[in-house]
Amino acid sequence: MNLRLDRVPRYIVVGAICAGVYNVTMIAGDWLGVNFVVSTLIAFVLVVSIGYALHCLFTFSEKLSLRGFARYTLGMTTTLPFSLGGIWLLRDAAHLPMWFASPFLTAVMFVWNYLVAHWAVVTRGLARKPEAAP
Repeated sequence: MNLRLDRVPRYIVVGAICAGVYNVTMIAGDWLGVNFVVSTLIAFVLVVSIGYALHCLFTFSEKLSLRGFARYTLGMTTTLPFSLGGIWLLRDAAHLPMWFASPFLTAVMFVWNYLVAHWAVVTRGLARKPEAAP
């Protein structure tokens, strides 16, 4: 995996937008009395859709594709158990307010999300023929 450092500032911008969407959804859902599982699933759909488009167009300068979106969705699905478990642990078990629990969990997941986004958007897949050496 070729991780270029020049993409990190762009990732931070997109990550901040996605984190904002996630945290607003979680905190608003909690305030409205919506179960955290429902809020998490709503946030997931929003963040995956917005995140994929922004990472393709801005972070990694790649074309949008159904295959890339499927990879991105699959990669982001790996965060769901951690997100659900983390919110349960912080909000329900530890009785911390959602305004703390959600942003804290977002910060913890930052690096993992970068690796998954890079893999999903930049990786061309195993089916691609190797390019000839010059």
